[in-house]
Amino acid sequence: METVAPLFTALMCLTVALSSLIRGSRERLHQDFAFFTGVLSITFLCLFFLIVTDEGAWRYGVLIAALFVTPAVLQVYGLILRPFDPPTRHLTPFFYVAAFGQIVAIAVLGSTHPVVLTTNGFLVFGGLIVGVVGLGRVVAGIDRRGERDRLRYLLASGAFAVAAMAAEMLLLDWNFFGSGKELLFPPIGSLAVAAHVYFLAQVINRQRLLDPQEIVSQVVVFVVMGVVLGSVYGVLVRLVGRGNGPFAEAVDTLIASILVIILYEPIRDAAIQQVDRLFARERHDQIRALVDMKARLPGLIEIEQLLDALFDGTLFTGRVDLSSLYLYDDRRDGFRLRRVEGHPEQPLLPAFPPRPFIDGFLAGRDWYLVDDLDTEVGLAGAASEPHWRGGVAAQMAGLQADLALPLRIGNTVVGVWNLRLKPGGQAFSYPELGLLRDVAERAAVLIDNSRAFESVKERERLAALGEMSAGLAHEIRNPLGAIKGAVQVIARPSASAAVQAEFLGIIREEVDRLDGVVTQFLDYARPVMMIVEPVPPDLLLRGVLAMVRAQGLPRNVLLDYVADDTVPAVPMDIEKLKQVVLNVVLNGIDAMSGRGGTLTVRAHLASDDRVPSLRVQAPGLAEVRVKRGSVTTRDAVELTFEDEGVGIQPKDAAKLFIPFFTTKAQGTGLGLAICERIMRGHGGEIELVSLPGSGTRFTLRLPLPDPELDEEPTEVDREPVGVLPPVVGA
Repeated sequence: METVAPLFTALMCLTVALSSLIRGSRERLHQDFAFFTGVLSITFLCLFFLIVTDEGAWRYGVLIAALFVTPAVLQVYGLILRPFDPPTRHLTPFFYVAAFGQIVAIAVLGSTHPVVLTTNGFLVFGGLIVGVVGLGRVVAGIDRRGERDRLRYLLASGAFAVAAMAAEMLLLDWNFFGSGKELLFPPIGSLAVAAHVYFLAQVINRQRLLDPQEIVSQVVVFVVMGVVLGSVYGVLVRLVGRGNGPFAEAVDTLIASILVIILYEPIRDAAIQQVDRLFARERHDQIRALVDMKARLPGLIEIEQLLDALFDGTLFTGRVDLSSLYLYDDRRDGFRLRRVEGHPEQPLLPAFPPRPFIDGFLAGRDWYLVDDLDTEVGLAGAASEPHWRGGVAAQMAGLQADLALPLRIGNTVVGVWNLRLKPGGQAFSYPELGLLRDVAERAAVLIDNSRAFESVKERERLAALGEMSAGLAHEIRNPLGAIKGAVQVIARPSASAAVQAEFLGIIREEVDRLDGVVTQFLDYARPVMMIVEPVPPDLLLRGVLAMVRAQGLPRNVLLDYVADDTVPAVPMDIEKLKQVVLNVVLNGIDAMSGRGGTLTVRAHLASDDRVPSLRVQAPGLAEVRVKRGSVTTRDAVELTFEDEGVGIQPKDAAKLFIPFFTTKAQGTGLGLAICERIMRGHGGEIELVSLPGSGTRFTLRLPLPDPELDEEPTEVDREPVGVLPPVVGA
């Protein structure tokens, strides 16, 4: 253990140095951090060979390389803490000069001279203690709790690493020079330095100070991953590679490495989840809520449903107490408040301009975190502060947000999502920030799609309104033309009393027709109350069919009702549904009036597959299918009306439910539109399937309630429905 720990620390520091150079070879902070970890790597590598070989030459390497640890670490911390102006920043040149002077002393006096050892220890560990004290002064002067807690952890871990390493070096010198009994002590110092370097690398790579709970999670995950993957790797190499020669052992080592790489991510994710569940329960619950919300978002189209899911997913655990969303308004070139939930300390800004707040997002920022806006100046390694940083800090205060996320599509920011943590709540972890970023990006795409969908719906609404207006004008113009002509005939001096009486009758008929058109239009638009109670579908259908038979059927048309007494009662307003059924039956009869046929009526459960398909009658023909409304319950009852008429042409199918669209000479075109309203009011749907030239099937689906609930007659507000007159053309 005493031998392996320095080698492990050396290799780890070397890996971190190379990683830092790869990540930011042109940034000052990454360069200085790579130099610092490189010096540490050389120091511990020399220490490893000193312990293994017990040769004094390696002591020179340890003493000389260690001299550059103090100025290098002061330089790194000076950049990280630059916004707080640490007092140790200006000591870096002194320690570099002292290091070169000490190298001369080592060359003259040797590596075992007491003066050299004492001076070296003073320069290295004394300088590190000065750095720890300076970091403590910085921590004491910070007002914000989040930053203070994070820096306090760095202070504690750094102090522990310095103290443990000092004790380890003293024991090493005791064992190297002492003539008494050799002291054995676990190499805690080397491992503490390795851990501190690892987390310092996390801070620099993520450009933010780590939260204490996040660091605890990282420590446990780091240990678990090391033990599990090391065990897997060791077992595979040991069992598979033994006794097969160097080439076979190399191949087996490669295979073991591949298996370790495959296992890395699932083991890491599982370890992080378990650690968060044990050490940061609020964060664990929040992440689970975010994962569920992320999976649920793609199925949402309406923007209100999307916003409901977005806000419910973040406010669910109570860790976030204020959430707001601003969307870009191109008409005013600014971001306007779209929704806010929570308890703001004062009214939120109704709007804010794009600049300079959005500039950081356009520059590649994934989020703004209040606690990091100051400290990340040094972490980013920028030569000068970005122009937008000051404006962002002030804007975050106005938005009352701890975190701001862009709703971004490519290089376009369509919105800003702001979150505020409750007082004392656990800070946002890096995995959580990544999840929130993914959710925000997905929400941006969905909001953009929703806007496009709303735009299409608006165009369709305007087109339908145009057709409806044209139909209404046509229905009004014809009676007015007839009335005008009748008045002109009556006004002639030569008109006899019989002629006048005849044309007065025409006027009355046309006025009644006008009154009927206006009444139907008002019925279509006027909201009404529906009286809903359980009614057997058989009662509904028998009543309507009896009424139709009483009025008389064309001689070549038959009605065939396939009764099923097992169909349960359905909550309905029977008077409204009588009008729907009557309309559908009369349409089916009218479709067969010229060629004859049978209208087959059935009532059955939606799960019943005994109803034959229309394709059985005319295989090979393409179906025309249109559906309006939606049934959301598991069980439903279907009322089907299947005729053998001429069918519906594809070009007419999409317009059937548009008010005032009709294919009949005497129809108003309001029948199916009102039927759709009534079915939607019942929470049901209406669907037609037609084979042009062979027939049409209308299906009315009505939802069945939970059988455990007792349904009582109630008055409920539904979507506006209309009262359909006894006979209406589609």
